[in-house]
Amino acid sequence: MYYFKRYFLITIIIVLILLNLIPTPYFLVIPGQAVNLSENITVENGEKDAEGQFILTSTAIIKANLLLYIYGFFDPNIDLKNRNDEILLNMDQKDYINIMEKLMQESQIISKVVALRKVGYSPEISGRGILINEILDNSPVKNKMLPGDVIIKIDEKTVHTLENFSEIIKNYSSNQIVRITFLRDNTAYSTSIPLIELPSTDDKKERIGIGVYADTKDLQCRFPLKIEIKLEKIKGPSAGLMIALEILNQLTENDLSSNLLIAGTGNLSMDRGITEVDGIKQKIISAKKRNADVFLVPQKNYPEALKFGRGIRIIPVNDFDDAIMKLIKL
Repeated sequence: MYYFKRYFLITIIIVLILLNLIPTPYFLVIPGQAVNLSENITVENGEKDAEGQFILTSTAIIKANLLLYIYGFFDPNIDLKNRNDEILLNMDQKDYINIMEKLMQESQIISKVVALRKVGYSPEISGRGILINEILDNSPVKNKMLPGDVIIKIDEKTVHTLENFSEIIKNYSSNQIVRITFLRDNTAYSTSIPLIELPSTDDKKERIGIGVYADTKDLQCRFPLKIEIKLEKIKGPSAGLMIALEILNQLTENDLSSNLLIAGTGNLSMDRGITEVDGIKQKIISAKKRNADVFLVPQKNYPEALKFGRGIRIIPVNDFDDAIMKLIKL
């Protein structure tokens, strides 16, 4: 019996080691940090006298070996994503991290701009065109452009920033042909393509574009106030809404948090729009662990958020102004 138990234990250990060594094409999406933003953001001439808090929620993504896959399969708080089905996850890990870091940096700039504009400042924004990161399968520029290309013109209109690009594109309609001028290895090329309809951020307006993941090349902004943000471990663009709310809260007399713990998530654009994000379930779990009273969620994510919102008030928001108005009414 002693030898049987010993060999059984050795067998279990060997099996666990093998499970730990066998790779899978999956990633685990798990609840990440829930960060009190007033402790990580400082605005020049701002006040940190709010009774409540704005809490940034996040997710963490971990490569799944077979052992982790089995664990994630049975844990209801974890989602499994097949990297072959996810454009960004299917990239080299180093490239993926670099893109997420760039998106976070740009998200912080956008948050500063949106919040400062809301209180009457006019930050100066500049860029050197639109840098293509990834091209969607249904994009009309597929096989015509490559990641790394930089769009500098739409028809005869010069493109400096992503905001500038969006302002130009919104004057066109779906299927309308435009001529794109872009740089590749410092050489200019051009191609004509039809614009396509993109998933809308709400139920009211159509969005059109060219079907790419992109950001502003060499985005620069001169701010009238110094704003220090310490969120080095958070990556990706979904922190934008909550960062902007914290900045605004430090610059205004009224407490937007209404003495509550306000958690949330949302991609924020220069035009103050709030677009959908991934990992809603995990972010709500993180918010609940911090005993948050409210969770702000992009309108598109609202139906999904309601499935996991027991014990926390879920508030859908379409844009930055909508988020402010709903906070004021709390």
